[in-house]
Amino acid sequence: MHLFLTLATLSLSVCFASPVVVHTTSGLIQGSSDGRVSTFKGIRFGQAPIGDLRWEPPVAFISGGTQNATTLGPACVQQFPFAVAALNEFLFNTPAPPESEDCLFLNVWAPTTASNLPVVLWIYGGALAFGTASIAEYDGLSMATNQNIILVSFNYRTNVFGFPGSPDLPLTGNNLGFLDQELAFKWVQDNIVQFGGDPKKVTIMGQSAGSESVSQAISRHTPSNAPFRAAIMLSASDVSMSPTPSFTSFNAFASAVGCTQSPGAARLACLKNISAPVIRNFTNGPTSGAFKPIVDNSTEFADPLQRIRTGLTARVPFIAGNTQDDGTLFAVGLTNVSAFLQAEFDGLVTPAQVQVLYTPGLSDSAVIADVLRDFLFLCTSGLWANATSQAGVPNVFRYEYGAVFQDLQLFPNAGAWHSSELPMIFGTFNRTTATAAEATLSTTMQGIVGNFVKDPTVSPAPNWPKYVPGSTTKTLAKLAYNGNVEPSNVVQAVESDSIDGPCSLWNLFLDVRV
Repeated sequence: MHLFLTLATLSLSVCFASPVVVHTTSGLIQGSSDGRVSTFKGIRFGQAPIGDLRWEPPVAFISGGTQNATTLGPACVQQFPFAVAALNEFLFNTPAPPESEDCLFLNVWAPTTASNLPVVLWIYGGALAFGTASIAEYDGLSMATNQNIILVSFNYRTNVFGFPGSPDLPLTGNNLGFLDQELAFKWVQDNIVQFGGDPKKVTIMGQSAGSESVSQAISRHTPSNAPFRAAIMLSASDVSMSPTPSFTSFNAFASAVGCTQSPGAARLACLKNISAPVIRNFTNGPTSGAFKPIVDNSTEFADPLQRIRTGLTARVPFIAGNTQDDGTLFAVGLTNVSAFLQAEFDGLVTPAQVQVLYTPGLSDSAVIADVLRDFLFLCTSGLWANATSQAGVPNVFRYEYGAVFQDLQLFPNAGAWHSSELPMIFGTFNRTTATAAEATLSTTMQGIVGNFVKDPTVSPAPNWPKYVPGSTTKTLAKLAYNGNVEPSNVVQAVESDSIDGPCSLWNLFLDVRV
């Protein structure tokens, strides 16, 4: 994700790795081993979604041949259309890996002595517009080595390639990125035993849009058919969506690249002949819209919270939470609360309503950052945790992460910013600039994840209670506040009301009963 993380990954590598071969449905997979962990990079799990397969559900790659799995596969085609595109590219795509429409590859890190080990399946974020498993920050070697678990990461299509929002396609054929995720889930179920993993001990973990993907995966699977037994949601949970699809961005895109037919088979055929670089050039330009999932009642639902409440979803233990400063990245360049509220809430929320919710004397930029943290991340995680706990799922753990390190302050007023915990979790922090506290916290955070993946029915860290909604007792864990980085003190248990107060307003917009 960050330029400096390449050094961290290299420091975990060894010069002399032995080849290792595993038999899978995708063929014989030849990876490498450092003696402790076998690494397999760039395993093709889906056929190339190009040509006639563009904007089609993924097709499993079945082969009896051999794949050389020693190099990460290319990223899917990326889109950075935001006002802060340069900052997003710097933070989340530096150094930029090669991109290709042919991108359905996954990676496996497995201890060499693995037998029936638990598995964590990583889903990256990126607003469903960008992101890839092929970056240094998500290297799984440290986690697999230190926690004796298997880590799997994979690519899925994003932006117009993965979530086109197209009237030319069947409604259930639009959320292709989610279908890619499901194909990766199936691949793990079919093959992870060959790597020493237990398909009945899979935890899905994601951050930001990857965390929303985790919540939708829980929502779409019933109590009896989930291909995972637990989940970890880092900064975001899907809570409600309009049931009416919007095709505006796709229609504008089609016209812009020269396919001016009416929506239907002819226009789709035209668009399948447009080159990926031409498409990328438009989607990264100033006139492109955003491409998002649509409600299809198969992969995406308008009312996931209500599905939880009525017992329609997978009943799995989970960890859910956010960072203390999840909103700072999204508030860069925003300096007027009144203008922000008008643009985002169409006048339904006034500055006076907001001022009473937050610390007096904050700058407009700081208030906007807090609003974005709460509306996008804190309150959504709280709603998901509340609904699940009230539905009788017994093992729900909730947190807020507050560690701030100087070498991770990559933009003004960053704080414990959106995704700043990931180098700690993956152990890919910059060892040349990190403090001893960062190294200790990374070990602690990896232990939290490892403990939960191994047994999601018990507390992932000392002093971390199970979450109880509406409780006046201390059932929410503040992680790594006030310099506390050791396993024995990383958790500061507090009442959820101590951070949930503003959600009394924002939940009016988030908890929409469809």
